[in-house]
Amino acid sequence: MLGSMAEPSLLCVNCAQPPPPHRRTWGRCTVCIERNLPSTYYCGEECMNAHWPKHKVWHKAQKAWAEQTREGGQQRTRSLAEAEARRAEATGGEYEKRFAAALALNAEGDYNAAAKAWRKLIKEWPEEPGLYRNLGIVLERAGRDVEAAPMFLKAMELWEDGSKDWAEAAADVFDLLKCPDCSEVPKPEWWNDEALKTLSAQVVALASDEAQPCAMRGRVLMGAALHRTQWNASPRTAAEIKQAATCYRRASERALTTKDKLRYEDLARRCDAVADPVLAEEAAEEAKARAAAKTEEAEALKVAEAKATAAADELLAEEEKEKMQAVASTKAGKAKQGKGKKGKDRR
Repeated sequence: MLGSMAEPSLLCVNCAQPPPPHRRTWGRCTVCIERNLPSTYYCGEECMNAHWPKHKVWHKAQKAWAEQTREGGQQRTRSLAEAEARRAEATGGEYEKRFAAALALNAEGDYNAAAKAWRKLIKEWPEEPGLYRNLGIVLERAGRDVEAAPMFLKAMELWEDGSKDWAEAAADVFDLLKCPDCSEVPKPEWWNDEALKTLSAQVVALASDEAQPCAMRGRVLMGAALHRTQWNASPRTAAEIKQAATCYRRASERALTTKDKLRYEDLARRCDAVADPVLAEEAAEEAKARAAAKTEEAEALKVAEAKATAAADELLAEEEKEKMQAVASTKAGKAKQGKGKKGKDRR
């Protein structure tokens, strides 16, 4: 498996030709060598000259990205490497020592050597998910997203579902697969709108203290409100977009670099700009509907009270009529009784 995954990186980046049987690789880009980046190979000067304008732009972007990453990410990696080195020294295990050495190469920014170290470790311990994630980190930092995505996906598959490591690997995978550069990378079965909503909710619940899981949830909830998606996203409600803004602000608070902090905060503001007017309109409509319902209820109550009053008046009138009829009947009976007594007296 490792060999098949490594092969694409050995091809000429311009014409995709593999090296001939008599040599292991093509010639390397000299700038990649100088910057300790994973190798970019060219089969010859013609391909190098043809591809250089594009590769030069990549190097410029990669250098800017590396400077930003060094601000927070490299310091964090360095701290992890130092902690891992202390642990390796204490345990004395070969795996731990080699892991610590590879992590130190990450921290130093020697991505070419680091990538080789992680690949060697994977070859010997293919069931260790952390090795794939670290190789993915190296490849991503070197701007090789297409190669990095499968590494993160493999780490996600190997880690236990529902663990924090699993959640972080899922966020790593999503962060790459959502980019147009990875449009041709094979997608996992959960690469659909409903599954991504469910997955992102799980991920942020398990790793809410990290920026990337929060940003993943924000991106999924945002859908196509601001940018096109690499999956078929259904229309989002204003409430979902507002929740996306909240997730981006959490990501901004947890981001390691100034650039990421500003980027997430900008996305949060833009989500607010889309959601707030709609939510305000919805709130106004709801208030209007409540007022209309209250007015209708008051009118209905008024009508009901009028009917009740009319019914009560009618009942009282009926009772009064019956009372008067009873009085009249009583008077008539007494009058008749009086006439009967006079007739007896005459006899």
